[in-house]
Amino acid sequence: MMKKVKIAAVIFISLSAFLFGRVPSQILDDVNMESAVGYDYAGENRIKATSVVPIFNPDKSVGNETLTASDELSKETLRKMNLSSPRQLVNGKLEVALYSKELTKHGIGDLVDTLQREPSISERLLVAVVDGETAPLLKKKYGDRDTGAILSMLIDQNINAGLVPTYNLHHFLNNYFSKLSDPFLPVLEHKGKQVRIKGIALLKGERYVKTLHPDHQFVFKALLENFQLGIYKLKLGEEHYVAIENIKTAHKFRIENSKTFPKITGQLKVKGIIRETLGKRTTEKEMAEIKQKMRKQLERQASDMIATFQQLKIDPLGLGNEVRSRTRNFNAQKWLEQYPDVKIKVKVDVEILEKGVID
Repeated sequence: MMKKVKIAAVIFISLSAFLFGRVPSQILDDVNMESAVGYDYAGENRIKATSVVPIFNPDKSVGNETLTASDELSKETLRKMNLSSPRQLVNGKLEVALYSKELTKHGIGDLVDTLQREPSISERLLVAVVDGETAPLLKKKYGDRDTGAILSMLIDQNINAGLVPTYNLHHFLNNYFSKLSDPFLPVLEHKGKQVRIKGIALLKGERYVKTLHPDHQFVFKALLENFQLGIYKLKLGEEHYVAIENIKTAHKFRIENSKTFPKITGQLKVKGIIRETLGKRTTEKEMAEIKQKMRKQLERQASDMIATFQQLKIDPLGLGNEVRSRTRNFNAQKWLEQYPDVKIKVKVDVEILEKGVID
């Protein structure tokens, strides 16, 4: 009897898996795979979505096809775009998701939630804000690959070069759902035949509040992560600039009085090589001047940047997490109330490893 019951159970499980666990197969030649999608504000509670589908031509060149639809729900825009597509539109190869600045000001929480819930979308998806509408940017072609691939390469290259903090959908979601940090996204700008990274958009929850000042981008990334291969431009005189290259950074935070009213000191170490365009030798006196000016400039930029964050009541550096990790019985609400008035200071140590090949 027991044996019959076991056999029946196995048959039932097998049939259930066959009937209910099957996933519809998709043949690549029979579907259109999105490489990029953009969302624009289309009025009260409505969005306009634009999808980019790469087209592989017989001569091995790659073109783009764009599809557009408007609705209250992003899922519904996908259904509407499928109504005008000869092949089923799927997002399993999506590389970049873009949001217009205007839409981001109204909030992108629902759209982000859709990305999170879609199992076919990778957490390594790149997300960005567009200064202007996303549709004109996505309808242009910028190179020998499809637009989604070009935008993905553009953002990745700037992350690797030390100009943009390391991030993707996974990082964004961590900050978005955290009570102790706020998200940020790169800002893309479309001009003529080119698209470029214009800056870093700062968000409070789901809404855009400000673009990070260009002078603060280096120190922002340096206080977020340790990195290498950066570049920093330093002004020494009226028309005298020096470029510090092959920069390596390291940072840590020291927390005092964490149980009462925290005091935070960031310690930032910067090592680099001087590259000069005029070809003259760098004296020891000039070396000392460069180190001192770079230290003061970075400390001033860090101070101004953090003061802006506190004024806006946003914490993209995640300093709340730094305090929480060092505080027993941490009170998140108390920290949020204290944050705008917390004393935060950054001390910078600059080391010049070489003076360039000319010396």
